[in-house]
Amino acid sequence: MSDSGSGSGSGEHLNRYNANDNAFVVTLVINCVVMLIFFLIFCIVRRKFKQFYQYRFEQHHKGVSVPPSDGFFSWIVDTIKYSDNSIKDTAGLDGFMYLRNVKTSFYICVVLMVISSVMLYPTNYYGKYNEHREKDEDGKLPDEVVGLTMISMGNIERGSHLLWVHLVFVFFVTIVVLWFSYQDYHLYSKERIQYKQQSRLSNYTIMLRDIPNSMFTREELSNYFKSHLSNPSDLLDVSLQYPAPHIYALVSERENFVKKYESAVESYRRTKEKPTTKIGFLGCFGEERDSIDYFQEKIDELTKKIEYERAEAETGYYIKNANANVGGSSFVIFNQRKVQKEMVQTIMHAKYHVLFSRYYAPDPNDVFWKNIHIGLKSYYVRSLIVAILTFALVFLWGIPVAFLSGFSNLETISRVKAFSWITDIISKSKVLQGFLSGFLPNLILIIFMILLIPIIYALSRACGYFSNSRIEASVFSKYFLFLVFNVFLVSAIAGTIFQSIEQIANDPTSIIGSIANSLGGLSFQMINYILIAAAGSFGAILRIVGLIIQLIKLKWLAKTKRQIDDTLHQGPFAYGVNYAKNLLILQLTLAYSTLSPFILIFGAWYFGLSYLVQKYNIIWVNTPNYQCGGFMSPMNFRRTIIGLLIYHILMIGTFNVYKFYYGILVVICVVITIVFWYFAEYKFKDISKSGIMDQYQKQADGTNSGDIEMKASGSSVVNDSTSLNPTVHEFHDASHSISEYNSNSYKPPYYELMKINNFDLDFPISGGSANV
Repeated sequence: MSDSGSGSGSGEHLNRYNANDNAFVVTLVINCVVMLIFFLIFCIVRRKFKQFYQYRFEQHHKGVSVPPSDGFFSWIVDTIKYSDNSIKDTAGLDGFMYLRNVKTSFYICVVLMVISSVMLYPTNYYGKYNEHREKDEDGKLPDEVVGLTMISMGNIERGSHLLWVHLVFVFFVTIVVLWFSYQDYHLYSKERIQYKQQSRLSNYTIMLRDIPNSMFTREELSNYFKSHLSNPSDLLDVSLQYPAPHIYALVSERENFVKKYESAVESYRRTKEKPTTKIGFLGCFGEERDSIDYFQEKIDELTKKIEYERAEAETGYYIKNANANVGGSSFVIFNQRKVQKEMVQTIMHAKYHVLFSRYYAPDPNDVFWKNIHIGLKSYYVRSLIVAILTFALVFLWGIPVAFLSGFSNLETISRVKAFSWITDIISKSKVLQGFLSGFLPNLILIIFMILLIPIIYALSRACGYFSNSRIEASVFSKYFLFLVFNVFLVSAIAGTIFQSIEQIANDPTSIIGSIANSLGGLSFQMINYILIAAAGSFGAILRIVGLIIQLIKLKWLAKTKRQIDDTLHQGPFAYGVNYAKNLLILQLTLAYSTLSPFILIFGAWYFGLSYLVQKYNIIWVNTPNYQCGGFMSPMNFRRTIIGLLIYHILMIGTFNVYKFYYGILVVICVVITIVFWYFAEYKFKDISKSGIMDQYQKQADGTNSGDIEMKASGSSVVNDSTSLNPTVHEFHDASHSISEYNSNSYKPPYYELMKINNFDLDFPISGGSANV
């Protein structure tokens, strides 16, 4: 914290602490009003537009048997009381573990909030920093510590013995975070053991990458695995994947014509007049044809072409790749779960990690089919290119973020002569000061980071991941990197550079001290950011823009059954993006918890609202597309630990700036955290990934079971008492049971093309057949 004052362009003294308080109050009022409006509107409209606000119940999704009550506030109680088992049934372990992580972050903030109110608030208030500062020529204190800063670390005198309290609080933060993190990881490992014991198809299947070309036939691969099995009948099926990415363009074109065909038929149904279309450029030129006949001809033509290309991909593969060393990919399905574990964890080729790479297979709904043909070498090259592009984008995105950070503090603006005139205008109104320095820059920053999301998804898909869950996990990693670097680091560094530009120009070595010195003031900026993020989180339950778009489509655009279903459909919950956003808020809360302990109040406020809103959406709105068994929960654990270590490093630097050299004892916390991290990974990582062998689980549970006996026809009879629920052969969380397996389960979507919806008409629509 600098002792020098600053003036506006008019020469009027501008106290940074008053400005921070003013910006905070304005931002708090705006966000409270916005959240109240969102809340009231939602409570009113959710009862009128039930297809939008309780989509899963209205569409009779299996497992979603109870709607939220119609009472004005009763949905809150219904959401909070909704059982964990019901969430696991309908949203899977993905939804359950995500909500558990949000709840854990809430508990961390609440516990630390209580501890800080006892330890830090009274200590900071009696710090009396103002009493030990030199006054200026007019006998006044430059930037006198006032307002909320009086209960922050900024009110502590340099070298004061009171800093022992803050040091002890760092140890409390470490203990609380590690304890809750351990509980989460422990719970996750227990849930994963049960998950891996269930009769899910993915628990019986492995995926192979870079199969040697000499083995890339169904017969050769089957014989190879049977030779490694004590009981050859344990092999159920082999599903080879022939590279044919060009077919997806044909499939997309065919689906487009199917939708046009259905629209034309619907138009005929309503008007009793056959629609026509021009078959030239953009449908505006060329010969005019009967729409129904023309679209049906195109569907038939593309269907035959897809079937030909599909057959050519299978039969022509061996001719085109006769001299190749590496073949494609394959899914191998077994009759027993223990065989899957053995095959994945056994080295089966001399060139392990180059050829014959084995993975636990994703569920068929989880497979990203467009990347299924990508080999391991191509994956590494793609990952390297994407990593370079990601890091370049991280730094490029930091330029506008740095600019925004410079305008989040009035004193920062006033120090730059070129912008000092802005201070003259803003200083005329305290509300305008608070809005322009506290609310607006953070709102723009949040919007600016949201614009990154489509780019990050594109980069993650380009890496070559073969499952949607791995793509989502990649989005989590990349987006969290962007948020931490740009929101947490760049904003702190840039704000300090702007604020101390003259001092840094004269003494470049002072930049490190200046950064640590200014963090107390930056805590207000981060509180404002959390407040706006909380309002945005609550806006996610209202989704007013989505509602308006849906109503417009249903009124004027959606006419066919498929169009209406697509319009009503509520997509999956974006776990990757939301994990990253929540981790950033936790990182900010921990980083500033010792400097400005009241940030914990707003961290708890954010996570409490997020839990309520996101639990409601996961239960009644968002429809899962796939299930991966809480795959991202360990990633969340590791990044939480990294965030804790960043907090430790930050506090070591802060104690040094405050000339409290006993602060080096924080190194003890660093060591404890690293040892804990190693211990937790050692205890939970492998067992969470692979589960345990069925025979061991049977002995531990005292159960008697076989596994699965498969009929020669390929159907199955499940006798699986080691499952969480052995009587369940169907899952409601968008994953397949082994009893549902058929020869097309692990085939690309062009093996089962979109079918035309049946039309019950009392008059003919064309001379051809619509049953394509």
